[in-house]
Amino acid sequence: MPVLLIFGALAISAAIFFFFTRKKMEDKAAAEAQVVAAQKAAAKPAPSPTPSATEVKQAPPQAPTTPPPPPKPAYGFARPADLGEQLARSLGMADLTEASKLITAGDPKQQAAAFAALEKLKGLGFSAAKPDQVQIIGQSGGMLRLAIPLLNADGSDSPHRLLVDVVKDDKMGWKVGGLQFPSALASVLESSPAKAGDAPAAPSNMAATADGAKPMASLLGIADQGDALTFASDFVRVLLKPDFEAAQKYIDEKKVSSVKLAALCIVFEDSAYALHPSRPLMSTVATEDTNWIIAKVQSSQSSEDTEFGLEMAKAEGRWLITGLNLSKILEDSAKASPEVGVPYTPLVKNPKGGESIALYFEYDSDQLHPRAKRQLEIIAGILKATPESKLTIGGYTDAKGTDSYNLSLSQRRANSVKQALIGFGVPVPQVGTVGFGSADPLKPNINPDGTDNPEGRSNNRRAEILLDF
Repeated sequence: MPVLLIFGALAISAAIFFFFTRKKMEDKAAAEAQVVAAQKAAAKPAPSPTPSATEVKQAPPQAPTTPPPPPKPAYGFARPADLGEQLARSLGMADLTEASKLITAGDPKQQAAAFAALEKLKGLGFSAAKPDQVQIIGQSGGMLRLAIPLLNADGSDSPHRLLVDVVKDDKMGWKVGGLQFPSALASVLESSPAKAGDAPAAPSNMAATADGAKPMASLLGIADQGDALTFASDFVRVLLKPDFEAAQKYIDEKKVSSVKLAALCIVFEDSAYALHPSRPLMSTVATEDTNWIIAKVQSSQSSEDTEFGLEMAKAEGRWLITGLNLSKILEDSAKASPEVGVPYTPLVKNPKGGESIALYFEYDSDQLHPRAKRQLEIIAGILKATPESKLTIGGYTDAKGTDSYNLSLSQRRANSVKQALIGFGVPVPQVGTVGFGSADPLKPNINPDGTDNPEGRSNNRRAEILLDF
């Protein structure tokens, strides 16, 4: 009986579990499942409703995107020399279309006029030199001038060159601001055909646009001495030869002494100077009637740079050189000479006033130094080109020796210079001599403490040439 009672209690408990407790557990699990499903549904984004046709039509337009920047012009150059070299290359290959595009990249309306002028230049038998021969002439304000040498029909060098003014354009780099033909070839700009809208190719400063509304600067012109930078460049070119007679035509003889001009020719010849390859002429002060220019030169012998100054003024419509500042170039030339022995300062201030060309001697010698002979060769050329000119040679010594001996030595030194000039073909009547002994020293013969001054004495052993032009 007890066993039957126990089994009966267990059966009743199981029935209660299956009918009551299990159902509650299943209901609770279903509720929890519903909660989880609801959370997942909330986390998932709802699909966008498909807009109706009316909504599509009424939808506002999207904001326009920023267009890409326009391409840079094909003829902009980072360096002015690159532009000049490319132009010379195109002209050398007779690609006149390309060359005219380069010239008129800043104003394509003038291309027809540029092409016509270049075609005439080619018809005259001229072509451009190699790109590596393009020269930088100088700078004036924001304009940089280049020169392209021209060759004759047989490929030989001609005396002509194209002057190309280049300017900086913020949008396209360096471009041609003007092209000047040599005055001897002015015919290339005569009666050049031009289409409607093209600027005439006449060598005037301004040309009318097609609609006549606003004047437009012509890119093409003729180089003449009305341009200060061109005038200065031409003057320096004859100095570098050196050609004293040609250089005289550029100076105001009332303000620039022939002595100073001759001394500059001597310095150029002796040191083999050439214009500096990078911006050799720099206009520093410019007005309508005056201009100051710094000319930078470089010696091919020492690769040293130096400079000299040009003062220019306009008189009766043309420029003239009214001043030469040679202090820097003479100082640098003197540095190349030994401190003791035979110095080299071709232009000196004469103690009695004025300037003289000086030649120096070894101690107790009346024999000309080889450098002095080259100076005299240049002086001789000047005298022979101007037979009416005369000069006086003054001989000097240092303070060592007796007065009578020094007077004789100074006269012999003056006579040595005269004989050298006669040997170069100068007529005897054009040359006079005088000996001054140890008078008029350029520098002290002794130091302030009474000791010997060899460097000072070396500057006093000289002969001075006083040009009476």
